[in-house]
Amino acid sequence: MSRLNELAKNIGSNWIAFATSVLTAFFLSPFIVHHLGNTAYGVWTLVISLISLLGLLDLGMRGAITRFVSRNHAQGNHEEASRAVSAGFWLRLWIAFLIVAISAVLSALAPVILHIPPELQLAARWAMLLVGASFALTLACGVFGGVLVALNRFTYVSGLTVAQTLLRAVGVVWLLTSGRGILSLAIWEFAVAVLINFTLFALSSRTYPQLRISLKKPDPELFRQFVSYSFYVFIINCATVAIYYTDNLVVGTFVSAAAVTFYSIGGSILQYLRQTVTSVTTIFMPLASGLEARGEHSELRRLLVQGTRFTLFISMPIALTLYFRGHTFIGLWMGPQYAPVSGQIVQILLLAQVFSIANFTSGNIAYGMAKHRPFAIAVLAESIANLALSILLVLRIGMTGVAWGTVIPNLVIQLFFWPRYICRLLEMSVRSYLWQSWARPVLATVPFGVACYLTDLHWGATHLLQFFLQIVAILPLLLLGFLACFWKEIVWQLESRWGGWSKLFFRK
Repeated sequence: MSRLNELAKNIGSNWIAFATSVLTAFFLSPFIVHHLGNTAYGVWTLVISLISLLGLLDLGMRGAITRFVSRNHAQGNHEEASRAVSAGFWLRLWIAFLIVAISAVLSALAPVILHIPPELQLAARWAMLLVGASFALTLACGVFGGVLVALNRFTYVSGLTVAQTLLRAVGVVWLLTSGRGILSLAIWEFAVAVLINFTLFALSSRTYPQLRISLKKPDPELFRQFVSYSFYVFIINCATVAIYYTDNLVVGTFVSAAAVTFYSIGGSILQYLRQTVTSVTTIFMPLASGLEARGEHSELRRLLVQGTRFTLFISMPIALTLYFRGHTFIGLWMGPQYAPVSGQIVQILLLAQVFSIANFTSGNIAYGMAKHRPFAIAVLAESIANLALSILLVLRIGMTGVAWGTVIPNLVIQLFFWPRYICRLLEMSVRSYLWQSWARPVLATVPFGVACYLTDLHWGATHLLQFFLQIVAILPLLLLGFLACFWKEIVWQLESRWGGWSKLFFRK
């Protein structure tokens, strides 16, 4: 299979998994909110957010496992690959035990600290224990997901993601229509985690039969190799989790549990936007690693330009729609009472999110080249500033202050750190990179953005079907913008008669 076909297959499988998650969440979110109510849904969101913070203990080992297994498998060194996976599994098992212990402590303290209503405190405690156990199991078995990714079995990983999403959805609908609450949701979450992670282990064993798992303590040299790569990945993961999950906790602590519902609706929409791009850019990391190992630096620069253009051309139409029509969409989707506040949260967070997405390709290239140390320092500083600003501003201007506390540090990192760093790393001109990778795709989406604004101003939708039909009606403007900004590439494509749509869009 050619590189292009393999990339297309991996991207396609990732998008199927992502689309399943988004569509399921799209239909389930209003269902869950209306069945649980604002307060119970806010408590459930706080439980998930608090346990997700334990992702700080991941130590960044999945990336290290993927790197070691990919290299050793290609060289036929199955013993070294087995040692690496065994070491990662041994370490993650101990971390999983620690997560369960911390979950038990949190279950006792969180209901009081987060001002959870008395009638929900018992359910919240047990839900936190069960969600913590589910998270611990998933983290421990994540090493087997790293093996599948190293072997380019993205279709297996995506298939399990689809299965997990659908199983969760079926259980949620059944439990809530039966009058159950957040404790039942947590029990179902644990049951699904057991089933999916057992299947993940089985698929990993079948795909890599030479793999031998040992629970012996890893030798110091192998441990040192893990730490040398994983430490800064760990810092990045810690900071990223803190950035995206402390917002709900700040709102829950300084405003109310019910307010978390309004904030999390806006935040979850942008999470789907990030996942849209992540489903593409994840495959750039092993690709960049291979290019760097072969000394193909010109191809690395081409990957940077191509990948950044592609991610922006995917994300910008969604971002423009959400910025100009997000409040309308939320009102039709979740209910009119959520539109003003959640819509404003979306608009604020989008100011930095677009630039963050533009740098997703840069981040994966830096990971693939093992040049992520400066990024770790930058994102750690961002997370500290994020938390401090969010607390300061929430006391002054309320819930929107939390959003501004997230946006300001993120803008500084995305605008002033990443372009300079990646261009210095790949020996490129910053001006040329920004024009070719950022400016041109953004300019191509301007007509579409203007149409979104005018549509919402003069022809407001009254139901979701009408909303989406309006979006479809103005999509040709996106094509016109693309033709206007990339006409030279189109002419070159026609003249050279190269096959493949990606060559048309990605020509440098």
